[in-house]
Amino acid sequence: MPSGHCGAVRHENPFADELLTSWHARQRHSRRGRALPEPKAVRNRKGDWRHPDIRPTRAWLNGTADDLNVPATRLVEHSLAKHYPYLPVDFLAWEHPPGSAGSTGLIPVPRLHVSWCSRCLAEDFASDRPAHVRRQWVLAAVGYCHRHRWPLEDRCNGCGSRTWRFAMPARGPLRMICDACWQPMERTSAPAIYAGKDALLCWDHVIAFEQQCIGAIKGRTPDQFRFNFTSADQLLNEVRGICRLLTRKPPNDEYWWCRTRNIPLNDFACDAMTPGYMGLQFYSSDTLNPLAAASPLLRRRLLAAACGIIETNPEIGAALFGPDAPSAIERFIARADRGVLDRLLMTDGHWSSAFISQIKAARERMARRFTISKLEAAHRAIRNVFAHASTNEQTEPRDLAGQS
Repeated sequence: MPSGHCGAVRHENPFADELLTSWHARQRHSRRGRALPEPKAVRNRKGDWRHPDIRPTRAWLNGTADDLNVPATRLVEHSLAKHYPYLPVDFLAWEHPPGSAGSTGLIPVPRLHVSWCSRCLAEDFASDRPAHVRRQWVLAAVGYCHRHRWPLEDRCNGCGSRTWRFAMPARGPLRMICDACWQPMERTSAPAIYAGKDALLCWDHVIAFEQQCIGAIKGRTPDQFRFNFTSADQLLNEVRGICRLLTRKPPNDEYWWCRTRNIPLNDFACDAMTPGYMGLQFYSSDTLNPLAAASPLLRRRLLAAACGIIETNPEIGAALFGPDAPSAIERFIARADRGVLDRLLMTDGHWSSAFISQIKAARERMARRFTISKLEAAHRAIRNVFAHASTNEQTEPRDLAGQS
């Protein structure tokens, strides 16, 4: 592969796994004397947004191909719509989702939320390859790098800033650096480096679940040994619905006018998903799919909870939430909004029949245990009454004898 040094042969074509806007940003950086407009989402004639990374317009493709001397057909091959033909918009990570209103009431231009793998960036630098943004880093159903099995990040590990840019160092290839402290983004998180075996096992379980979600986004049927009688659409619907219920505040919450931490998700504690943040609590959200606007920390916690709820293997839930923790699906049923959950269950074909059967079976187990606990409580109360009566009968003759 050609060198990434400034002034040497440039990478004219996108990398196999690179976002189009990442490639365009690298080309703009290498052609400082020649102005290239930054690609942005635009509206088509119907008023729908067309993002250059997802489904670029023909005008942008042709103009970019002419400016940078790259075939337009090659650029089309790198669009997200080409690689993930069944990708729902709410399974992308967004800074500003399409149609969302900003704090001023205006509708901002949609922009993707970019995370990164520090190990991928370190590997780029060590291989004398320019840093670039991978396609999987903007998927809402991905919280880990599947190549290195490493948590994704969206903040500088030095100062915590979320703004970054491409920069050419004095020596070496193009790098991603923090806009605030100028440190390279390949600096990894110390708590992640010192993660133990139990944490790594939790990561592996969630990564395996993410791979099934990515397969569903590509239109592939999920593994039927793990997700019986479940189609690709149904798996995505289940993940979307569970995440929505986990971040939804209770209908009778006293702080109904503002965000609250009283949400079901905070009952699914798993510190392995948030290295460096022990006991992290999250706030409620009213979005239809909270994954779309989630940080990598929240994304991993949501995916871990969804994995434990949907997976039928109890060992996965025990590994994620502890061997003494109650069943994940029963905790979900107990804390989720019953009305919303019932509507999702009654929507024909929305969720798989296997997952609906799991929920019904869990409800029956919970109802049976509740009935047994009530009977045991009644039995204890009756025994206490008889024990109290028998004690009174034994003390009465003594009182009479003392009086005589």
